[in-house]
Amino acid sequence: MWHNSKTNREGDGHRRAAGSRTRGRAARTAIMLTGTAVLALASATPALASGGAPTHARHYGRPAVELVAVTPSPDDVAGAGGVFSVDLALLARDVTGNSELSAANGYAPGISTTLGIGRPDPFAPGLVVLLSTTPQAAGGPDANLAGVFQLTDIASSHGLIQVFADWEVAKAGAFGVGIPTTLTAYLVNGTAPGIVTGSEQPISNVIRETFIIGG
Repeated sequence: MWHNSKTNREGDGHRRAAGSRTRGRAARTAIMLTGTAVLALASATPALASGGAPTHARHYGRPAVELVAVTPSPDDVAGAGGVFSVDLALLARDVTGNSELSAANGYAPGISTTLGIGRPDPFAPGLVVLLSTTPQAAGGPDANLAGVFQLTDIASSHGLIQVFADWEVAKAGAFGVGIPTTLTAYLVNGTAPGIVTGSEQPISNVIRETFIIGG
Protein backbone atom coordinates (compact mmCIF):
# COMPACT_ATOMS: atom_id res chain seq x y z
CA MET A 1 0.00 0.00 0.00
CA TRP A 2 0.93 3.62 -0.39
CA HIS A 3 1.17 5.67 2.86
CA ASN A 4 2.51 9.21 4.48
CA SER A 5 3.48 11.70 7.46
CA LYS A 6 2.77 15.31 8.47
CA THR A 7 4.63 18.60 8.29
CA ASN A 8 4.29 22.26 8.99
CA ARG A 9 4.20 25.47 6.94
CA GLU A 10 3.54 29.15 7.41
CA GLY A 11 2.42 32.04 5.26
CA ASP A 12 0.13 32.37 2.26
CA GLY A 13 -1.27 28.85 2.03
CA HIS A 14 2.13 27.34 1.16
CA ARG A 15 3.42 26.69 4.68
CA ARG A 16 7.08 25.66 5.00
CA ALA A 17 7.50 21.91 5.48
CA ALA A 18 9.09 20.71 8.70
CA GLY A 19 9.21 16.93 8.24
CA SER A 20 7.96 15.25 11.42
CA ARG A 21 4.65 14.09 12.85
CA THR A 22 5.10 16.29 15.92
CA ARG A 23 5.64 19.43 13.89
CA GLY A 24 2.81 18.37 11.57
CA ARG A 25 0.45 18.38 14.53
CA ALA A 26 1.78 21.86 15.36
CA ALA A 27 0.94 23.00 11.83
CA ARG A 28 -2.55 21.62 12.21
CA THR A 29 -2.94 23.35 15.56
CA ALA A 30 -1.77 26.62 14.01
CA ILE A 31 -4.42 26.33 11.31
CA MET A 32 -7.10 25.60 13.90
CA LEU A 33 -6.05 28.50 16.15
CA THR A 34 -5.68 31.08 13.42
CA GLY A 35 -8.93 30.15 11.69
CA THR A 36 -10.03 33.12 9.63
CA ALA A 37 -6.49 34.49 9.50
CA VAL A 38 -5.36 31.42 7.57
CA LEU A 39 -8.29 31.86 5.21
CA ALA A 40 -7.28 35.44 4.60
CA LEU A 41 -3.67 34.46 3.94
CA ALA A 42 -4.44 31.49 1.71
CA SER A 43 -4.36 32.17 -2.01
CA ALA A 44 -7.76 32.67 -3.60
CA THR A 45 -6.45 32.23 -7.15
CA PRO A 46 -6.61 28.63 -8.43
CA ALA A 47 -3.48 27.42 -10.18
CA LEU A 48 -3.46 25.50 -13.44
CA ALA A 49 -3.86 21.77 -13.05
CA SER A 50 -1.95 19.05 -14.89
CA GLY A 51 -2.88 15.86 -16.69
CA GLY A 52 -6.60 15.36 -17.10
CA ALA A 53 -7.44 17.74 -14.25
CA PRO A 54 -9.45 20.87 -14.99
CA THR A 55 -7.42 23.91 -15.98
CA HIS A 56 -9.29 26.16 -13.55
CA ALA A 57 -11.84 26.08 -10.79
CA ARG A 58 -15.23 26.85 -12.31
CA HIS A 59 -16.61 29.20 -9.69
CA TYR A 60 -17.11 32.94 -9.41
CA GLY A 61 -15.24 34.89 -6.75
CA ARG A 62 -13.66 33.09 -3.83
CA PRO A 63 -14.76 29.49 -3.29
CA ALA A 64 -16.56 28.54 -0.09
CA VAL A 65 -13.85 25.95 0.68
CA GLU A 66 -10.13 26.77 0.68
CA LEU A 67 -7.83 23.81 0.07
CA VAL A 68 -4.36 24.17 1.61
CA ALA A 69 -1.36 21.89 1.14
CA VAL A 70 0.18 21.71 4.62
CA THR A 71 2.91 19.53 3.15
CA PRO A 72 4.74 19.37 0.83
CA SER A 73 5.62 22.94 -0.12
CA PRO A 74 6.50 24.01 -3.66
CA ASP A 75 10.13 23.21 -4.56
CA ASP A 76 10.64 21.23 -1.34
CA VAL A 77 12.64 18.03 -1.20
CA ALA A 78 10.00 15.90 0.52
CA GLY A 79 10.94 12.87 2.56
CA ALA A 80 13.86 10.57 1.79
CA GLY A 81 14.41 7.35 -0.09
CA GLY A 82 11.16 7.79 -2.00
CA VAL A 83 9.08 7.96 1.19
CA PHE A 84 7.19 11.24 1.73
CA SER A 85 3.99 12.82 3.05
CA VAL A 86 0.96 14.67 1.74
CA ASP A 87 -1.14 16.54 4.32
CA LEU A 88 -4.11 18.62 3.11
CA ALA A 89 -6.49 20.95 4.93
CA LEU A 90 -9.99 21.70 3.63
CA LEU A 91 -11.14 24.93 5.27
CA ALA A 92 -14.70 26.27 5.13
CA ARG A 93 -14.83 30.02 4.59
CA ASP A 94 -18.51 30.52 5.38
CA VAL A 95 -21.81 28.71 5.97
CA THR A 96 -21.79 27.45 2.38
CA GLY A 97 -18.39 25.88 3.00
CA ASN A 98 -19.73 24.35 6.23
CA SER A 99 -22.52 22.77 4.20
CA GLU A 100 -20.12 21.46 1.56
CA LEU A 101 -17.89 19.89 4.26
CA SER A 102 -20.76 18.61 6.40
CA ALA A 103 -21.40 15.12 7.72
CA ALA A 104 -24.52 15.11 5.54
CA ASN A 105 -22.18 15.22 2.54
CA GLY A 106 -20.05 12.38 3.89
CA TYR A 107 -17.22 14.27 5.62
CA ALA A 108 -16.32 12.55 8.88
CA PRO A 109 -13.31 11.59 10.99
CA GLY A 110 -11.99 8.14 10.28
CA ILE A 111 -9.12 5.80 9.50
CA SER A 112 -9.31 4.09 6.12
CA THR A 113 -8.70 0.36 6.17
CA THR A 114 -9.48 -0.39 2.51
CA LEU A 115 -6.93 1.73 0.66
CA GLY A 116 -6.73 1.90 -3.10
CA ILE A 117 -5.65 4.16 -5.94
CA GLY A 118 -8.41 5.21 -8.30
CA ARG A 119 -11.15 5.58 -5.72
CA PRO A 120 -12.46 8.39 -3.48
CA ASP A 121 -11.60 8.90 0.17
CA PRO A 122 -14.52 7.38 2.15
CA PHE A 123 -14.24 10.16 4.76
CA ALA A 124 -13.64 13.08 2.35
CA PRO A 125 -15.61 11.93 -0.69
CA GLY A 126 -15.18 15.03 -2.87
CA LEU A 127 -11.38 15.18 -2.64
CA VAL A 128 -9.31 14.77 -5.82
CA VAL A 129 -5.54 14.30 -5.45
CA LEU A 130 -3.18 13.63 -8.35
CA LEU A 131 0.58 13.13 -8.71
CA SER A 132 2.23 13.51 -12.10
CA THR A 133 4.53 10.53 -11.40
CA THR A 134 1.83 8.01 -10.53
CA PRO A 135 2.91 4.92 -12.53
CA GLN A 136 0.74 3.74 -15.40
CA ALA A 137 0.40 0.36 -13.71
CA ALA A 138 -1.41 2.14 -10.86
CA GLY A 139 -3.63 4.22 -13.16
CA GLY A 140 -1.23 6.94 -14.26
CA PRO A 141 -1.22 10.68 -13.49
CA ASP A 142 -5.01 10.97 -13.82
CA ALA A 143 -5.72 8.37 -11.11
CA ASN A 144 -7.28 9.86 -7.98
CA LEU A 145 -5.03 9.18 -4.99
CA ALA A 146 -7.54 10.29 -2.34
CA GLY A 147 -8.39 6.64 -1.78
CA VAL A 148 -4.97 5.97 -0.27
CA PHE A 149 -5.22 8.71 2.36
CA GLN A 150 -5.25 6.88 5.66
CA LEU A 151 -6.49 9.46 8.16
CA THR A 152 -9.22 12.10 8.11
CA ASP A 153 -9.75 14.49 11.03
CA ILE A 154 -12.52 17.03 11.57
CA ALA A 155 -12.15 20.24 13.57
CA SER A 156 -13.87 23.62 13.87
CA SER A 157 -12.48 27.14 14.26
CA HIS A 158 -14.65 30.21 14.74
CA GLY A 159 -17.64 28.08 13.77
CA LEU A 160 -16.09 26.99 10.46
CA ILE A 161 -15.46 23.33 9.63
CA GLN A 162 -11.91 22.15 8.96
CA VAL A 163 -11.15 18.76 7.41
CA PHE A 164 -7.61 17.36 7.51
CA ALA A 165 -6.62 14.52 5.17
CA ASP A 166 -3.30 12.73 5.62
CA TRP A 167 -1.39 10.29 3.45
CA GLU A 168 1.87 8.61 4.44
CA VAL A 169 3.63 7.11 1.44
CA ALA A 170 5.44 4.15 2.94
CA LYS A 171 6.31 2.15 -0.17
CA ALA A 172 9.72 3.55 -1.03
CA GLY A 173 10.02 4.79 -4.58
CA ALA A 174 6.42 4.05 -5.53
CA PHE A 175 6.15 7.50 -7.12
CA GLY A 176 9.83 7.94 -7.95
CA VAL A 177 13.05 8.75 -6.11
CA GLY A 178 14.99 11.99 -6.37
CA ILE A 179 12.72 13.35 -9.11
CA PRO A 180 10.23 16.21 -9.41
CA THR A 181 6.53 15.46 -9.23
CA THR A 182 3.53 17.77 -9.41
CA LEU A 183 0.75 17.58 -6.82
CA THR A 184 -2.70 18.64 -8.00
CA ALA A 185 -5.62 18.73 -5.56
CA TYR A 186 -9.14 20.15 -5.44
CA LEU A 187 -12.64 19.43 -4.19
CA VAL A 188 -15.72 18.53 -6.21
CA ASN A 189 -19.39 18.20 -5.31
CA GLY A 190 -20.57 14.73 -4.42
CA THR A 191 -18.21 11.80 -4.88
CA ALA A 192 -14.94 12.35 -6.70
CA PRO A 193 -14.09 10.21 -9.74
CA GLY A 194 -11.49 7.45 -9.64
CA ILE A 195 -9.94 8.72 -12.88
CA VAL A 196 -10.18 12.41 -13.75
CA THR A 197 -11.10 13.43 -17.28
CA GLY A 198 -10.74 17.21 -17.20
CA SER A 199 -14.49 17.76 -17.13
CA GLU A 200 -14.63 17.95 -13.32
CA GLN A 201 -15.93 21.18 -11.79
CA PRO A 202 -13.98 22.11 -8.64
CA ILE A 203 -15.80 23.81 -5.78
CA SER A 204 -12.52 24.80 -4.12
CA ASN A 205 -9.35 26.44 -5.35
CA VAL A 206 -7.07 24.13 -7.34
CA ILE A 207 -3.65 23.41 -5.82
CA ARG A 208 -0.82 22.74 -8.23
CA GLU A 209 2.71 22.59 -6.87
CA THR A 210 5.89 20.81 -7.91
CA PHE A 211 8.26 19.32 -5.36
CA ILE A 212 11.11 16.80 -5.34
CA ILE A 213 10.60 13.29 -3.98
CA GLY A 214 13.60 12.87 -1.71
CA GLY A 215 16.23 10.35 -2.71
